[in-house]
Amino acid sequence: MPVGGADQEQGILAQDLLQYKDSIQEAIDSGVFFLLICGSYQLFGKYYKGVEGNVIPGLEIFDYYTEAIHDRKKRCIGNIVIETELNHKKIKIIGFENHGGQTFNITTPFGTVLSGNGNQFSDVGEGFFQKNVIATYLHGPLLSKNPELADYIIKYCLDRKFQEDTILEPLNDEFENSCREQLLKIFLKQNDNK
Repeated sequence: MPVGGADQEQGILAQDLLQYKDSIQEAIDSGVFFLLICGSYQLFGKYYKGVEGNVIPGLEIFDYYTEAIHDRKKRCIGNIVIETELNHKKIKIIGFENHGGQTFNITTPFGTVLSGNGNQFSDVGEGFFQKNVIATYLHGPLLSKNPELADYIIKYCLDRKFQEDTILEPLNDEFENSCREQLLKIFLKQNDNK
């Protein structure tokens, strides 16, 4: 059965990753941080089922699974804003999504969709989140658009390495935050107009 281009590459990658499944599971269990975006998000679940019905086995690290819809022209695509909680503080995360796969069985989403689609068309939840794993459909530049998310990941990794509560020296994020505010106004206003 023929498969689409992206599915073919994802299948090759999945075959390679499967040989490292135990090491990956051990790393997650020991607290190593993972940021999984789009295809890697999908591969850490049970499986990815492509448009033609081909099933690419996942690592089965997590219980979610992804199935592509049959209409190749229908995709979750566009700017997206979610709200999440990092270090007991609610923040908005900006990204760009472009996926035909619909991900199901998420128990702990990365965030709540304020504008865009999320794990499925018009879904309330986006991505998957546990303390040391963020899996998301938010493409980039994810970290440069979201300095607080970048800080969360850096702090988590430093805390783990040095076994202490690391205090990050503040950087001047004024320019980045000014850009974020403009993007948030535009993206959330577009959502209000729908």
